[in-house]
Amino acid sequence: MPQIILECSQNVIEHSFSTVLLQIHTILTEMLPTQMASCKSRVIRYDDYLISDGAGKNAFVHLSIGVLPGRSVDLLNAVASIILDKMKTALYQSLTELDLQITVAIQDLPPVYHKYVLEK
Repeated sequence: MPQIILECSQNVIEHSFSTVLLQIHTILTEMLPTQMASCKSRVIRYDDYLISDGAGKNAFVHLSIGVLPGRSVDLLNAVASIILDKMKTALYQSLTELDLQITVAIQDLPPVYHKYVLEK
Protein backbone atom coordinates (compact mmCIF):
# COMPACT_ATOMS: atom_id res chain seq x y z
CA MET A 1 0.00 0.00 0.00
CA PRO A 2 -0.36 2.47 -1.65
CA GLN A 3 -0.73 1.02 -5.14
CA ILE A 4 -0.18 3.74 -7.77
CA ILE A 5 -1.04 3.13 -11.41
CA LEU A 6 -0.46 5.84 -13.99
CA GLU A 7 -2.20 5.11 -17.29
CA CYS A 8 -1.75 7.30 -20.36
CA SER A 9 -2.31 7.46 -24.07
CA GLN A 10 0.76 6.75 -26.19
CA ASN A 11 0.80 10.30 -27.57
CA VAL A 12 1.67 11.87 -24.21
CA ILE A 13 4.95 13.66 -24.92
CA GLU A 14 6.64 13.05 -21.56
CA HIS A 15 8.25 9.62 -21.45
CA SER A 16 9.66 9.46 -17.94
CA PHE A 17 7.43 9.77 -14.92
CA SER A 18 9.94 8.76 -12.25
CA THR A 19 10.37 12.30 -10.86
CA VAL A 20 6.65 12.99 -10.43
CA LEU A 21 6.05 9.46 -9.08
CA LEU A 22 8.70 10.04 -6.43
CA GLN A 23 6.98 13.34 -5.57
CA ILE A 24 3.69 11.45 -5.25
CA HIS A 25 5.34 8.86 -2.98
CA THR A 26 6.59 11.72 -0.78
CA ILE A 27 3.16 13.38 -0.65
CA LEU A 28 1.51 10.09 0.33
CA THR A 29 4.20 9.39 2.93
CA GLU A 30 3.68 12.77 4.55
CA MET A 31 -0.09 13.16 4.28
CA LEU A 32 -1.68 9.72 4.71
CA PRO A 33 0.76 8.81 6.41
CA THR A 34 2.41 5.71 5.01
CA GLN A 35 5.92 4.38 4.67
CA MET A 36 7.99 5.17 1.58
CA ALA A 37 8.89 1.47 1.25
CA SER A 38 5.18 0.67 0.87
CA CYS A 39 4.63 2.93 -2.16
CA LYS A 40 4.57 1.02 -5.46
CA SER A 41 4.09 2.76 -8.81
CA ARG A 42 3.84 1.61 -12.38
CA VAL A 43 3.06 3.23 -15.72
CA ILE A 44 0.90 1.75 -18.46
CA ARG A 45 0.96 3.40 -21.89
CA TYR A 46 -1.91 2.54 -24.23
CA ASP A 47 -1.55 2.28 -27.99
CA ASP A 48 -5.22 1.39 -28.45
CA TYR A 49 -7.58 4.07 -27.07
CA LEU A 50 -10.28 6.48 -28.21
CA ILE A 51 -10.87 9.92 -26.74
CA SER A 52 -13.81 11.99 -27.93
CA ASP A 53 -13.86 12.07 -31.76
CA GLY A 54 -10.52 10.30 -32.10
CA ALA A 55 -8.51 13.39 -33.08
CA GLY A 56 -4.75 12.79 -32.82
CA LYS A 57 -4.23 15.63 -30.33
CA ASN A 58 -6.61 14.08 -27.79
CA ALA A 59 -4.66 12.58 -24.90
CA PHE A 60 -5.20 11.35 -21.36
CA VAL A 61 -3.33 10.63 -18.16
CA HIS A 62 -5.20 8.87 -15.37
CA LEU A 63 -3.64 8.25 -11.97
CA SER A 64 -5.26 5.63 -9.72
CA ILE A 65 -4.13 5.33 -6.13
CA GLY A 66 -5.31 2.45 -3.96
CA VAL A 67 -4.97 2.96 -0.20
CA LEU A 68 -5.97 1.01 2.87
CA PRO A 69 -9.41 2.07 4.15
CA GLY A 70 -9.87 4.51 7.01
CA ARG A 71 -8.89 7.90 5.60
CA SER A 72 -11.47 10.67 5.46
CA VAL A 73 -12.87 11.92 2.16
CA ASP A 74 -11.60 15.40 3.05
CA LEU A 75 -8.04 14.10 3.46
CA LEU A 76 -8.18 12.12 0.21
CA ASN A 77 -9.57 15.16 -1.64
CA ALA A 78 -6.71 17.31 -0.32
CA VAL A 79 -4.14 14.69 -1.35
CA ALA A 80 -5.71 14.36 -4.82
CA SER A 81 -5.64 18.14 -5.36
CA ILE A 82 -1.96 18.40 -4.44
CA ILE A 83 -1.11 15.43 -6.67
CA LEU A 84 -3.10 16.89 -9.58
CA ASP A 85 -1.06 20.10 -9.29
CA LYS A 86 2.19 18.07 -9.42
CA MET A 87 0.88 16.20 -12.47
CA LYS A 88 0.05 19.46 -14.27
CA THR A 89 3.62 20.66 -13.73
CA ALA A 90 5.14 17.33 -14.82
CA LEU A 91 2.98 17.22 -17.97
CA TYR A 92 3.44 20.82 -19.02
CA GLN A 93 4.62 20.06 -22.56
CA SER A 94 1.69 17.72 -23.25
CA LEU A 95 -0.74 20.23 -21.74
CA THR A 96 0.49 22.94 -24.10
CA GLU A 97 0.74 20.81 -27.26
CA LEU A 98 -2.12 18.31 -26.88
CA ASP A 99 -5.73 18.31 -25.73
CA LEU A 100 -4.75 16.50 -22.54
CA GLN A 101 -7.13 15.40 -19.80
CA ILE A 102 -5.52 14.58 -16.44
CA THR A 103 -7.50 12.73 -13.78
CA VAL A 104 -6.66 11.47 -10.31
CA ALA A 105 -8.72 8.90 -8.39
CA ILE A 106 -7.98 7.66 -4.89
CA GLN A 107 -9.94 4.66 -3.68
CA ASP A 108 -9.81 2.14 -0.89
CA LEU A 109 -8.15 -1.17 -1.61
CA PRO A 110 -10.35 -4.27 -1.31
CA PRO A 111 -11.16 -5.37 2.25
CA VAL A 112 -8.92 -8.42 1.82
CA TYR A 113 -5.39 -7.29 0.95
CA HIS A 114 -2.33 -9.32 1.88
CA LYS A 115 1.28 -8.27 1.66
CA TYR A 116 4.51 -10.18 2.14
CA VAL A 117 7.93 -8.63 2.56
CA LEU A 118 11.00 -10.67 3.43
CA GLU A 119 12.50 -9.03 6.51
CA LYS A 120 16.26 -8.58 6.16
